Amino acid sequence: MSIETGVGGPRLLAQGPIATVYAGRDPATGNDFAIKMFPGAFDRETAAWLDRERKALAAVRATRSLLQIEDVLTDAGGRSGVRRELCPGSLAGLLDSGARLGVPDVLALGASIASALAAAHGADVVHGGVSPHNVLYRASGEFVLADFGVALRRRFPRDPMYAVEYTAPETLRDDTLSPASDLYGLGAVLYAALTGTPPFPRHTGQQPGERILQVLREPVAPIQDPGVPRELSATILRLLAKEPADRPQDVASLARLFTKLRQPGGEVVTGEPVDVPAEDDAEVEFDDFAVVQQPPAAPSPVQVVQAPPSGGRTLIREFSGPLKAERRLPWKPVALAGAGVLAAGLAVVPLILGPAEIGGQAVPVAAAIPPPAPVSAPAPDVKLALAPPRDQSDHVQLTWT
Repeated sequence: MSIETGVGGPRLLAQGPIATVYAGRDPATGNDFAIKMFPGAFDRETAAWLDRERKALAAVRATRSLLQIEDVLTDAGGRSGVRRELCPGSLAGLLDSGARLGVPDVLALGASIASALAAAHGADVVHGGVSPHNVLYRASGEFVLADFGVALRRRFPRDPMYAVEYTAPETLRDDTLSPASDLYGLGAVLYAALTGTPPFPRHTGQQPGERILQVLREPVAPIQDPGVPRELSATILRLLAKEPADRPQDVASLARLFTKLRQPGGEVVTGEPVDVPAEDDAEVEFDDFAVVQQPPAAPSPVQVVQAPPSGGRTLIREFSGPLKAERRLPWKPVALAGAGVLAAGLAVVPLILGPAEIGGQAVPVAAAIPPPAPVSAPAPDVKLALAPPRDQSDHVQLTWT
């Protein structure tokens, strides 16, 4: 298909560090859609993994709160992209505007996200990054969860500090992505929607390591609003437990609980989840890959065609056993020490694991160019083996041989 659909061609919605998003209208159906174009092509492994995730999620299409990828596209320049339903806004946009959802709206939000996660987990797909940026809403006010799966997150990684306040401790500690880490994200989103701030908001002057240590060690402040049902606040705090085993295990039962709490005295609380702004005034967002808003513009024509089936043999990674997807972030915190380390306070030393690979080319991990080293004899061949980091309460211990 071509991105030049509808009268006047495409409309640029957002341009972020990972992707560029355009809007279009299908002339045959009149339905609006969004196309997200990535900076490079999907390699064979990414395409195979994405295809597996799409097929698994297609089996639970009846779950309306799970936003599906409708098509995979390739443009004339070789870039890959995906097409999805167009939504007028996100929960992140609402929170950034100072909005704070009422209890009935938060319960509707919780039921929608929990239902989407239950369907995806039942299909052996984890979300991998639940945050307000990928909680979208339709023009009707219905909440939906977008951006499922880890295939595209691994191919096009974000800044590792992005959305750290919505990231589970085990994901920060050892990069684990699992149904339990999705539930932590659900709890963090509900906490932010109910209180107006995330569980661990950033403070002025706070260093990245301090923020990570907050998530790893500090308890979440309880929800003090007397208008919040005790069962709701207790459930959110359980979702935000540091250990995955201490969180609720059945996300489908959470969806039923949120629906039940919306029915005081057996009477369903009516009303739309959000007040949707007029379409002309809406700030359109499209999940967490492209969230930097740009004014409408007339971009150069971008021809997009459906990606043909790949020829030759394709290797597909099969999964079995308990669902657990993992991804490797391009960094790891090496030392998270207390205030006694260094006179300036907490010291954090990032360990660069290696350059990110995009489009087959290495991306430099630092802009500074060191001065040329003096010519000397070749260094001896030294091999270091780094053991898994160990959480020691107030710091992280590294061991190598």
